[in-house]
Amino acid sequence: MQSLTTIQERRAASLWTRVHPVFAIGQLGVFVVSLGLLVLYFFHLVDFETVFISVLIKIAFMLGAIVTGALWEHDVYGKWWFAHEFFLEDVMTLNVFLMHAGFLVTVYAWPTNIRAMLAVLSVAYLAYGLNVVQYVVRNHLTREDLRASAGAAEAAA
Repeated sequence: MQSLTTIQERRAASLWTRVHPVFAIGQLGVFVVSLGLLVLYFFHLVDFETVFISVLIKIAFMLGAIVTGALWEHDVYGKWWFAHEFFLEDVMTLNVFLMHAGFLVTVYAWPTNIRAMLAVLSVAYLAYGLNVVQYVVRNHLTREDLRASAGAAEAAA
């Protein structure tokens, strides 16, 4: 296990610490817009092509987040993916990616079956939503641990 100071120094030194959030937050923003468009589609207020384009944009941001996240993980932990500290997050991200890939396969295999596309997309978006919740909870717990460690270090000094 690497020391916390080394990890903090590596995070601060990595270019990807600043680049990755652009894609991750961008993906979340596109997801919110795309989810809104999906709801509007169900009310017949937008066409499926509009929803489809928003999904493609979300997938592009997701790929950017995956690549920059892997580069960041390598800089900080020495592994491209599945570093011990990010194992669960990486597993969830892989599942979300595979579900979005499943959406693209569905579009290719059954281009006229919008119901199948919507079913696969709904599962993919649910998985992404769960991944976001997992990330927020993990981030909150990590910050609490860091504050507790800093408080214990101050008390010991």
